[in-house]
Amino acid sequence: MNDFIRFKIITEDRIGMTLAILSEIYAANINLDSLEVSPKKVCVKIKSIGNNEKRLLMNKLAKLDGVISISEIELLSYETNERKLHAIINSVDDGIISVNKDFKIEFFNNYCESIFNCKKEDVLGTDIRKLINNNSSIASLIGEGNKNNEFQFNIESSNNKQYITTESLIKDDNNKILGAVISIKDAKKTIQIANIISANNEDVFKNIIGNSPAIEKVKEMSRLVAKNDSTILLRGESGTGKELFAKAIQNLSNRKNKSLVTLNCAALPDSLIESELFGYEKGSFTGAIEDGKDGLFKEADGGTLFLDEIGELSGAMQAKLLRVLQEKCIRKIGSTKEERVDVRIIAATNKNLEKMIYNNTFREDLYYRLNVIPIYIPPLRERLDDIPLFVSHFINHLNKKLNKKVEGAESEFIYRLMKHSWPGNVRELQNVIERAMNLCENKLLKTENLIITSHKIASEFQTLSNCSNDLPLKELIENCEKNAIINALRENKSIRKAAKVLGVSHTTIINKIKKYNIKW
Repeated sequence: MNDFIRFKIITEDRIGMTLAILSEIYAANINLDSLEVSPKKVCVKIKSIGNNEKRLLMNKLAKLDGVISISEIELLSYETNERKLHAIINSVDDGIISVNKDFKIEFFNNYCESIFNCKKEDVLGTDIRKLINNNSSIASLIGEGNKNNEFQFNIESSNNKQYITTESLIKDDNNKILGAVISIKDAKKTIQIANIISANNEDVFKNIIGNSPAIEKVKEMSRLVAKNDSTILLRGESGTGKELFAKAIQNLSNRKNKSLVTLNCAALPDSLIESELFGYEKGSFTGAIEDGKDGLFKEADGGTLFLDEIGELSGAMQAKLLRVLQEKCIRKIGSTKEERVDVRIIAATNKNLEKMIYNNTFREDLYYRLNVIPIYIPPLRERLDDIPLFVSHFINHLNKKLNKKVEGAESEFIYRLMKHSWPGNVRELQNVIERAMNLCENKLLKTENLIITSHKIASEFQTLSNCSNDLPLKELIENCEKNAIINALRENKSIRKAAKVLGVSHTTIINKIKKYNIKW
C-alpha cells in the first residue's frame, strides 16, 4: 500500500479556490504533505487513507463551487522532477556521493558502484572515510569548512585506476554545514563535472513566489522582453518584488554572463550618486585621494544597471542620466575624456511619474527614455491566491531562523490573511508570519497567533503623538491605548473581534473598557 495519495483538481480561474480545497482537507482531519498550485489547477499530496474516506473526500471536493474535475495521479510535479534528477545523476559518467555532517553516505550513484565495486545498498549509511583511503581532505571539508579541495586516490581493483575528487559543501540558510557532495572522475579525464541540470526559464523565477494569473502575466511579459536590450521600467508599490524581477530579466537576457549592478537612488545624496554612477579622477573633489575610481556604468559595461527608486533622483541628476541614455557615453568627475559604455538599463519606481511630470519634478524626456517597456508588478491584494504559497514559503524559511517546527497554518488563519488589504505587500506579510511564528507553540499557526497592524490605529497614534508632546508619558500611552481600543471596537462591532485585531485577550478588552469608561 502506498504511503500517500495524490489528487489533481482542475478549477475555474477565481480567487479563493485553493483555500476552499484546503479547508475541506483540514476539516476531514487529513494530513496534507505537499501542495502545488498553478492557474486553474491545484495538486495535493496527502497521507494515505482508506478507500471509503478517499471516495468521501473526492466527492466533497468535487462538489465545491468552482471545481471542474478531480482525479487521482501518480506523482506531483516536484516528485517527477526529483526522480528525473536522480535519473540524470545516475546517467552521469562520473561518480557522485553525498554525505551528511557525520560523514554518513546518503546518496551513491550508479557509476560509483562500478568505481568501488560494490552495491549502493551496502554502503548507504556507512562512513565515507571507510570507503576512500585518503580521507583527510573530506574531514577537513566537513569539520573545518574548507572548500574547493581536490585530491587523488586509488581504488584497489583489477583496473587499479586513479581518481580525482572535487568536493562542495552543503549549507543551510544560516551557513551551517549540513554535509558535502563529492564528485569522482577518472584522473585521465580533463573535463570538469558540468552542471547536472542546465538552467531553464522557470529557474530564474524560483525566488518569485506565486502562480496566480496576475503574477504569471508579469513572468510571461518578462520572458518576452528579456532577450532584447530595450530599457525596462518596473512599476509597482513598495514590497512587490521589483528587484527580484530585475534579476530574473537579467538572467533571461543575453547579458546573463555579465554583471547586474544595482543602485538605490534614494539611498545617496546627489554628490555621491554622481560619483557612484560615473566614477571620478584623482583629486577631482575633496576626499578623492585614490587613483580615481570607475563608476557603476563602467562596472556594468556589457551587462545591466538596475536603478531602483528612480523617482527619487534630483532634476540635475535626471539631466545627467538622460545624456548617458542618449549618447551611450560617460565622463568621470574631473575628466574631459568621454568613454563609451554598453549598458542595459532597468529602472524601478513606486512613484506616480506621470503626476511628477505634471508637477515638474520629473523630466518628461527622461520618462520617455525609461518607459520603453513598462512592466506593472501587482500588489499582494491583487494576487490573494498566492498567499497560501507565501505562507508555506515563509514558514519553511523562518523555521530555520527561529528554530521552530511549525508545519503549516489553519484554514481560518489563511482566511484572515486573505481578508487583509496588505498595504505593505509581501514585506508586510512576511513580518506578520514571523510575528505569528514567534507566538506559536503548536505545529500549526492559529488565529490567536495572528496580529495584523491596523493602519488606522497607527495613524491615530501618529496624530496623538504629534499633538500631545507636552503630556506625561503615562498619560500619552493611556490616551493612545484608549483610542486604539475605541477604533477597534467601532470597526469590528465586537469585543471578541476587537481583541483578536489588537492581539490581546477578550478579558483584557473588557477591563480596559471599564478602566477608560469607553462608550461605543
